[in-house]
Amino acid sequence: MSNWQETVRKAWPLLVTIGLLMAFAACGGGEEDGGEGTATPGGSATPDGATAAASSATPTATGGTVEITMWHDNVAATLNAIEGLVRRFNSSQSEVKVKLAFQGTDVEEMAKLVTSLNGGELPNIVQESEAFGQRLIDTGAVAPMQEFIDRENYDLSDLNKNAVQYFTLDGTLWAMPFGMAVPLLFYNKVTLSEVGLDPDKPPANIEEVRQVSEKMLKRDTHGNVTRTGIALDIYGWYLEFVLSEHGDLYADNENGRAGRATEVLFNGPTGQAYFQWWHDMVEEDLAIDVGRNVTYADTFLTLGAGRVGMTVGSSAALRSVVDALEGGLAQTKVDLGVATQPGVPGGTGLPGVYGRELWILKSHPEEEREASWKFIKWLMEPEQQAEWYAESGFLPANLKAFDLPKAGEIETKYPQMKTVAQIYLEDSSSTALLGPLLGPYLDINDIIVRAIEEMLVGDKDPIAAINDAAEETNEIIEEYNRRVE
Repeated sequence: MSNWQETVRKAWPLLVTIGLLMAFAACGGGEEDGGEGTATPGGSATPDGATAAASSATPTATGGTVEITMWHDNVAATLNAIEGLVRRFNSSQSEVKVKLAFQGTDVEEMAKLVTSLNGGELPNIVQESEAFGQRLIDTGAVAPMQEFIDRENYDLSDLNKNAVQYFTLDGTLWAMPFGMAVPLLFYNKVTLSEVGLDPDKPPANIEEVRQVSEKMLKRDTHGNVTRTGIALDIYGWYLEFVLSEHGDLYADNENGRAGRATEVLFNGPTGQAYFQWWHDMVEEDLAIDVGRNVTYADTFLTLGAGRVGMTVGSSAALRSVVDALEGGLAQTKVDLGVATQPGVPGGTGLPGVYGRELWILKSHPEEEREASWKFIKWLMEPEQQAEWYAESGFLPANLKAFDLPKAGEIETKYPQMKTVAQIYLEDSSSTALLGPLLGPYLDINDIIVRAIEEMLVGDKDPIAAINDAAEETNEIIEEYNRRVE
């Protein structure tokens, strides 16, 4: 067995944890009341191993207690965090009892919700990815959060303004931001020092990434690359965040916020420059293409093995990445640094935010909608937000959480989290930073992924690849708009 294969074998449990924490892995489980149970793939973990569909039946009021169900996609550290919060909420009062029901990845959860709208049992609350915001609004099945906020004049001033604005359309807040994240550059300070660079000054844009990668590139006596600059996986979200960091819109009509988006703009100069850079970096051995990276672990494995000095990823994975590196993932010495994901030169340096939000389904009786609102308000209090931040790695939407001891303690234990918090708090509001509202977002992402593969694997011209992706995307948007308008 090669050293590389041995590293994979030993590190795999830790790497899976990294992927799971990024909330995209396809396995895991939840448990009603946040207790122990049997995890079932694609369903919730219940005492008898029942599926999510069985455990998410319409809640009822029993003995004065209103029972509600929350669907979610939390796994690993985020699962433990949400289960702990639910247990504490349920034991703190007797008016509302919350049951958790795991629904797989955010994509699987959305698919199950759409299916259930045609006659299945629906949850009271859905925790979902920001990518499905427009799609959820278009279902007509969600109760605007604004209705609850206006009725009791609920104060949103302590919440991250970008997080609130992300889910606000025409003055209506549709969902409550819950756990936020920012895109990051992960880098090995040891490698930067080794090539004569300041370990506390990582590259700020993609051209600087190229320059640093050229310094990191090493070959053996046969000309084979033994180390290079950065590991990149094939995923469409890189393009979105590069555009937002540069202040560029992803779609027309102010990213779909001044009116329904009718066409994409991602193939403008910034998008084309990014695709060309990406292609050239791989072509010139300055970057390693790890492919679609299903577990979201391969890039970090490549970093830990010393094959690259940098990679990119979500801040939500930071805690597990640090734990994995300290737990034996690294074949080489790694002193992990983090910074804003580099964009195209001339950008703002601000990454924007994304994450998970909470939606209330309106098909349930009023008492259940009120119970859902009561639970959501509790989750948004500083104490619970600080616990969520410390235990899950997601950034708190309520900024008061940063003032509490629990947040300070976790930042002391993981200094990189303090850096991430500073990046998050420095963000400013702009339409570009809020990201696009697009109903067929998942289909669009698939188109972009195929375009990236065509230019990296199929050797398609990068400009042609992104232009063709835009043309295909516009057809998808037009078809979607016809269905929902």
